[in-house]
Amino acid sequence: MRIFLLIFLLSSSYGFSQERNIESSVLAKNIFAKLKLKQGDVNEELYVEKVLPNMKSQTVMVIPKYRKNEPDGYGNYYLELDAYIIIADNTNGKILYKYYEENAWTSDASRLSSITINTGLFNLNSETRAFGINVSYQGSSQPNPNHHTDLSLFVKSNQSLKKVLSNYTTETFGGEWDMKCVGEFEQVSSTIIVDKKRKTKNFNDLIIKDKITKTINTPVNDDCIEKETVSSKTLRLKFNGTEYK
Repeated sequence: MRIFLLIFLLSSSYGFSQERNIESSVLAKNIFAKLKLKQGDVNEELYVEKVLPNMKSQTVMVIPKYRKNEPDGYGNYYLELDAYIIIADNTNGKILYKYYEENAWTSDASRLSSITINTGLFNLNSETRAFGINVSYQGSSQPNPNHHTDLSLFVKSNQSLKKVLSNYTTETFGGEWDMKCVGEFEQVSSTIIVDKKRKTKNFNDLIIKDKITKTINTPVNDDCIEKETVSSKTLRLKFNGTEYK
């Protein structure tokens, strides 16, 4: 059944980290030195870097620095992470743009499972293209599976990076079941469309289209019957001069 496959994927594949390349990245070691960071100060599994497709000479780096890293008593770790988000010059290792946020991410009962860089076509106006940071969290309960992914958007501003969309949830999945068949689940997937026809404060509006899938599983004889209903909703985010709301 589709829903059981999804639960399996959430409990397994979300645990696999993306390929990280601190050890092989000369650029990363260079930037760490400039930030006065040691390799042990950084969560290597969550570190990620990516060359900007529209600016091949520049690399985005997401550096999760430990603020707190303590065992939670259940075989996992409670993490608080500061965020360094850097755009660096690939050739000379110069930091071109920087964003820093204290205690940006927490990993506890909802485990921070991955951070990815989203370089989709977020053209906010004719001169400004944003890039995104996706942060995914995974719950640990098998009877109550859940996960969600948050998106933040950043733009270049002088020698800094400015966050114009903060932790907007673009994917959620959650529910409750008896570990055999009986259960109810809901998944919401959001698609972000840049509205090139409408601007607010000189930035294009963002249209959010949500697909909402509700699933109910019931046992019938020796089978498990899945009933799925799909609905949708649309909303608009406008730039208020500081961020999208």
